[in-house]
Amino acid sequence: MLLNKCIHILFSENSTFSTLIPDVVGGLEDLCFSINEFFLTFFGYMKYIFALILIILGILTLFRYRGVSMFQKFNQSSYKEENVKEKLKNSHVFIGIIYIFMGFGTLFNYLIYILIWVLDPLPDRLFFEFINVGNIIKPYDTLRISNIELAIAPHEATIYLCVAFISFLSLLQISVCIWVICRGTFLHPNMIYTVLIAGVLEGILAGFTTSLPFLI
Repeated sequence: MLLNKCIHILFSENSTFSTLIPDVVGGLEDLCFSINEFFLTFFGYMKYIFALILIILGILTLFRYRGVSMFQKFNQSSYKEENVKEKLKNSHVFIGIIYIFMGFGTLFNYLIYILIWVLDPLPDRLFFEFINVGNIIKPYDTLRISNIELAIAPHEATIYLCVAFISFLSLLQISVCIWVICRGTFLHPNMIYTVLIAGVLEGILAGFTTSLPFLI
């Protein structure tokens, strides 16, 4: 009886507590709205930064090819060594062109559409499967979180955008790590492979294509 009376007093219309909760919830939703605006602006800028990173990696790889060519001209070597160096030069040219192509593809959106088409069938986005375990969250609420177009409350879009941010980081990690591995001149191989595996796991968890529509 005493407990029921206390609850009634706390949530009565004239109590301060009854007006405090809506204010807190409203403040959190406003914060989520601001976070959403930040993420949308962030992805808008990161499209060009990501494209620039890919182009720079491609140019550095072509400079690496030029360095190998100059070294071969001024250094006498056996036929076997020359054959290895020739293959190395060809691989550098191929990788450099691929990364420059990817950079301009990100800039002009055609690479993004290709990646969405290729990667979308993958069984990723496990985060949204985990939150649905045990039906703790109602299926319709889960659907609003896992599809930003269906989001109603700002916090639902915030959750999706946070997952999209992890997805973007995974793509960035994988791209840079593959470039470093292809160059074959990294000092800490364990660290590179760890970052690469972490990027793949992040992509499986958050989805490889979750962030791509925001880069268009």
